[in-house]
Amino acid sequence: MNELLLHDLIQWGGILLGIPFCILAYGITSGQRGLRTAAGYLFALDWALMVGMTAVYLVGNEGMPFWSLHTVGWGLLGVLLLFVPAWLLFHFGLRLSGILLLPVVPTEREQRRQAGRTLRAYTWGLNYPFYREEHGELRKLVDTRIPMHGTLLGEGGPGLVLASSHYAIPFTVGTRDTRVGGFGLVFTGHRERPQALVDLRLQARTKTIHALTRDGIPVKVVMTVVFQVDRQGAEDDGLYPFDSQAVFAAVHAEGIGPKQEEEQEKLRWEQIVVDRAADLLRDAISRTLLDRLLESDDRGTKPPRETLRASVKKELAQMMESHGVEVIAVSLGNLEVEDEEVLRQRAENWRAIWERGRLEKEAQGDAEAIRLIEEARADAQRQMIVAITEAFQQLAETGTPVPAQVIALRFIDVLEEVATASPVQELLPETVQELPARLRLLMKRFSAGESEQTAQPAKGSK
Repeated sequence: MNELLLHDLIQWGGILLGIPFCILAYGITSGQRGLRTAAGYLFALDWALMVGMTAVYLVGNEGMPFWSLHTVGWGLLGVLLLFVPAWLLFHFGLRLSGILLLPVVPTEREQRRQAGRTLRAYTWGLNYPFYREEHGELRKLVDTRIPMHGTLLGEGGPGLVLASSHYAIPFTVGTRDTRVGGFGLVFTGHRERPQALVDLRLQARTKTIHALTRDGIPVKVVMTVVFQVDRQGAEDDGLYPFDSQAVFAAVHAEGIGPKQEEEQEKLRWEQIVVDRAADLLRDAISRTLLDRLLESDDRGTKPPRETLRASVKKELAQMMESHGVEVIAVSLGNLEVEDEEVLRQRAENWRAIWERGRLEKEAQGDAEAIRLIEEARADAQRQMIVAITEAFQQLAETGTPVPAQVIALRFIDVLEEVATASPVQELLPETVQELPARLRLLMKRFSAGESEQTAQPAKGSK
């Protein structure tokens, strides 16, 4: 029996060695991973068949033929009891591993299914490429060996892209745009490949702009542009919603820059926005004189820099609208003249202008002060005349003859009363303020002299 069993097993082994060609045909184009997986499947299948056949020979009679129904049935029974459970365990183990190894949402059935398919395709080496975001760029982790026409049994398994949640990922098939994925993990379909990463966060870019004014003077200014991918048509309500059409438009705005180190630099859509703003600002400066750009903000009109900024923002927003970009703000720093000689001349001009303005204001102040003083003096004279007139009227109303000395003293009293009033006293010179006292002194001397003249004739008569 042992010799017969060994002879039959050798025959079965020769036949079983032909079965691998059917399985290897599926994984032979996928490299070492596919070959290893195919070898594992074949080993499990052959082992299950041989266990079943060995069992029937051990329990059967010695004259059992090789191709009997018993040997075939027991072989299939071995496959059913050993190979199928092992295959199911491997299948569900990959599905569970997909949930644990990939950042899928456990409650999302479609994501769980895609994760299991991705790992199964990976074990066969028939997956589409795996990508991961690193520092804002896509890095290919696993390449694909799937032919363009697909595999013998289908199109192959899905690939995946792992990125931060604030990135949108546009996909293409050939030259055709297909869809935009996002929110961390995206599974790719047949022949799909990610085109780029589009940052959905608010973008702020700063650039120093060198330009020439209308009168040919070189200047520089720091410009900051704040923008983002347009969200007006966004269908999602997540933290970073996006509009697929706007994302594709932003990616299509990317271009080729100048050669650097014998290689052409690819300009991303963010840099395109900044470059367009720089071109608009240079053009606006080239149409403006330096004197106009450097005007101060205290003239009661809109500052020139604010007018320039608003113009650039408006034109940039209109230009980038078709590229799916929303321009939120444009700000400008201080405008600086790069030529030291021109800057020195401008400083001299500013100093002369400021000095002239200072002198004009001082002259205006002096003229206003003189006018106020003259008005005050005229008012003081008016008050003095009115007061003297009223005093004379009061004397005339008495109806009695009034000596000239009394009238003079009354005049001096009124003059002294007006001169010592606080509003008038501050405006009159000191010589005018001392005039009543001098007049009073003269009146005393005059009265004393008149008394002596009167006394002399009286002595002579005696």
